[in-house]
Amino acid sequence: MEKYYNSKYYSKPIEVVNIEWEILVIITDSNWREIIYTWYDIIEKNTESIYINKCLLWWFIKKIPENVLIIWFWWWAFAKYLEDHIKNIHITWIDIDEAMIEIAKKELKVKTNDIYIMDAEQAIDKITKKWNKYDLVLIDVYGWDWEIPKYFWNIEFFEKIKNVLNNDWVLSINFADYDLENVYKKQFYDKIHNNLIKLFGQYYSHILAWLNDRWNVMWIYNLDKKYEEKDYYDNYKILVNKGKIIYDENIIK
Repeated sequence: MEKYYNSKYYSKPIEVVNIEWEILVIITDSNWREIIYTWYDIIEKNTESIYINKCLLWWFIKKIPENVLIIWFWWWAFAKYLEDHIKNIHITWIDIDEAMIEIAKKELKVKTNDIYIMDAEQAIDKITKKWNKYDLVLIDVYGWDWEIPKYFWNIEFFEKIKNVLNNDWVLSINFADYDLENVYKKQFYDKIHNNLIKLFGQYYSHILAWLNDRWNVMWIYNLDKKYEEKDYYDNYKILVNKGKIIYDENIIK
């Protein structure tokens, strides 16, 4: 069954498809490509997306996050998964588009009510004044033509992010089309990456769904050492054995 939600930021309505148990959120971009942003099994409480599962595994490298800040909400599955698998988790959500909020609430039953409907730069200023601290900050911000806002050039924005991140936790940011032959976009991402290295140290990981996938590349910062892929799997199993999180075979496979 299809439903449509009107957005201020897209010329075509956002399509939501509920196929018995699976929720798909489809946005049509300026080149008329239909992009599926979220797929989540609301019965099994997991996702078959290799990319989403790898991101989740990488986030659990130290321990289980309890206080999470998500800046923009195109990947609803991340928030839904965290709510379904982690007791007493608190999620703060920043999004400029009310349609995204409506979809997350009505279709995926995302519970969080700690919501800022405004530009991320303004919202971070408000959050900083509250002295909130987060275990995981997830940034996935793109406009109509897949451009990250220009203030991401400025190291001052990420200094604010660092101020709301607990010292031993991680920042996760999605770079779309990172390695395409677009000189401007490559320079733009490289500048962001170099600023993040200055702020969070030399250790980081980047995640691809598969070797040649450059559509979404998730980068993880504020690591305390260089982690090998085996370290992520081993740490996840330790957390499962301690009863910190319910085992999900999709993450391991």
